[in-house]
Amino acid sequence: MFSTAVASACLTVLQWLLWLTAGLLLLLLVVQSLRGDADAQPVTTAVMAVAAGVLGWMFGAAGRRLAAR
Repeated sequence: MFSTAVASACLTVLQWLLWLTAGLLLLLLVVQSLRGDADAQPVTTAVMAVAAGVLGWMFGAAGRRLAAR
């Protein structure tokens, strides 16, 4: 019971951290495009932001599912 609650809390924290990472990557994308950074890789940064967002959603869903057990 206690381990399930800890695992659910850890998954929820991981969800928020991944969403924060996705937001920061999107902010980086905007700043690099405004500065006209020639070495920027916008496609790679956008893919990483989307991946972090999707992983955050998946870990959040797993945490909610674990808490409902």
